[in-house]
Amino acid sequence: MSLECATATGGGRAEHVLLHRQGPVSVVTLNRPEVRNALSRRMLRDLIGVLVEAEGCQETGAIVLTGAGPGFCSGDDLSEAASTDAATFDQSIGLLQRLTRTLLDLKKPSIAAINGAAMGGGLELTLACDLRVAAQRAVFACPEVAWGLVVTNGASVLLPAIVGHGRARDMVLTGRTFDAAWALAAGLVGEVLPDDRLLDRAMALAEGMASRSQAVRLTRRLFDDAGKEAIVNALAREAEAVGRARRGPAGEKGLRDFAARRSGEGTGR
Repeated sequence: MSLECATATGGGRAEHVLLHRQGPVSVVTLNRPEVRNALSRRMLRDLIGVLVEAEGCQETGAIVLTGAGPGFCSGDDLSEAASTDAATFDQSIGLLQRLTRTLLDLKKPSIAAINGAAMGGGLELTLACDLRVAAQRAVFACPEVAWGLVVTNGASVLLPAIVGHGRARDMVLTGRTFDAAWALAAGLVGEVLPDDRLLDRAMALAEGMASRSQAVRLTRRLFDDAGKEAIVNALAREAEAVGRARRGPAGEKGLRDFAARRSGEGTGR
């Protein structure tokens, strides 16, 4: 039976992120299905707060991250980004990178249950999780180049570490969309499952890791300590690069074109 956990963050209820606990597993659900769970600034703050809350729950031994509706996460809310100035855009990138650091710094293992499209910043969220499993309908892309932008959130280090440099360059330089079968063959996800079995499988994996908490914690530390400096350096380089891209003519035009094309629909990077 699921036990509802509090979702208070910063004195207010998390509007766009749900949290509930089922046995030793906290399930965190991105909850803006009307915009395919695009990451607004409010949602980023909510998600950081909910992850911190799940981490602090003594009964929680592992965390599952998934999305409400047919999509996992369509990326940064570029409709919001297109309506803000460059300085506010920089603040949003800071929030995105803070979220990535929060995921990477979790002391409890995390699993991304990718129930649909994981695009741009949505894909980058999954890279910061320990394991990734996907529904058959899931698709993956790094479409930043289409909008005159670049990857961030440690993707320049995390993505090639997972799929290899050749596949990573293919994803980020072409912006192509890849299906779940490709993601499995590339090692981006560990398993592909029928849509209706995805969450059950993610829960089983999470429960297994929670039952071996000490060994899992020590093993994760070996991986994390080895790559931490490279990720910290990558985050700094990426923040500088995406800020420069946003201020350039291609980035300005990309956001304008996006706003015109997707009026009222937050989806994107």
